[in-house]
Amino acid sequence: MVLWVIFFNLLLLGVCGYAGLRGGAPERIVAALLFGSAVATVVVQQMHAQFEDTEVGTLVVDALLLAGLVAVALQANRYWPIWMTAIHTIAVAVHGAKIAVPSLLPMIYSVAAALSAFPILALLAIGTWRHRRRLNESGIDPSWNASLRPSA
Repeated sequence: MVLWVIFFNLLLLGVCGYAGLRGGAPERIVAALLFGSAVATVVVQQMHAQFEDTEVGTLVVDALLLAGLVAVALQANRYWPIWMTAIHTIAVAVHGAKIAVPSLLPMIYSVAAALSAFPILALLAIGTWRHRRRLNESGIDPSWNASLRPSA
């Protein structure tokens, strides 16, 4: 279990670092959201995190991350935030499943709640790579939907 945590944390640092250094505004914002939520999750799970009951602290962190992802998905001129938001919605729904079915096994609950993190990191890495490719090909890659920009 410890090796997976180390692997995930290294992957998180690498992907968020890549997005922070090479991404556009949506990539940088999401990198900050993901890194911040990972740190917050560690903090709230230090207190309990047995997954016997609903992990309220983790649920709050996941719900706040979902709100941030929705905000980016609604405004970004990218498709990957929509997919990322959909995947993370499943992670939040797992908390709802634990509330609805308290007998849900702790291992299933913990794995299901955490499993979405890997495709989310993959989407951020791919989104950042595609942003760089568009910049190299056309010299421009608008970060935000034109219809949402304030008029000058």
